[in-house]
Amino acid sequence: MEFQSCFDIIGPIMVGPSSSHTAGVVSIGKFIYELLGRCPEETKIVFFDSFAETYQGHGTDKALIGGLIGMNTDDPRIKNSLEWAKEVGMQFHFEFEDKCTYYNHPNTTIVTAKCNNRAVKVGGVSLGGGLSKIFMINGREVDIRLSSGDDFTSLASHYQPNEKAFMEAI
Repeated sequence: MEFQSCFDIIGPIMVGPSSSHTAGVVSIGKFIYELLGRCPEETKIVFFDSFAETYQGHGTDKALIGGLIGMNTDDPRIKNSLEWAKEVGMQFHFEFEDKCTYYNHPNTTIVTAKCNNRAVKVGGVSLGGGLSKIFMINGREVDIRLSSGDDFTSLASHYQPNEKAFMEAI
């Protein structure tokens, strides 16, 4: 089981409607934001399975973009994050797939983000209750558990974004 305590099941303080489709996804985006050190300039987002089917209704698109521009799970601006992203100059593109060949979970996304000629390709899953997991960075398998209250700055500094990851993903 992925949960550590009853608070993992109850979930975080968040903008809803779903702890798995919004809060967990914000933390994936926020991890990438910290990895790059700022908001990406260009982003390709692939949603798989459940995320691909319900992304607009559950706010998964807004949640991931919100995290990518530095918002936390309880930030009320998440509902307008697509507009905020355009205001800060971030270009984003969504793609939708049935099954992910990298990881078998219905709440999976792979994000390729570029900033200042540096890029990262990150695979993440939202586990529920606001918990998420990073399973891939630049083609390398990792196992990084995230919760909405985590500070990703020191963790993200161990991974170096690169141009090759972005070019391979395009």
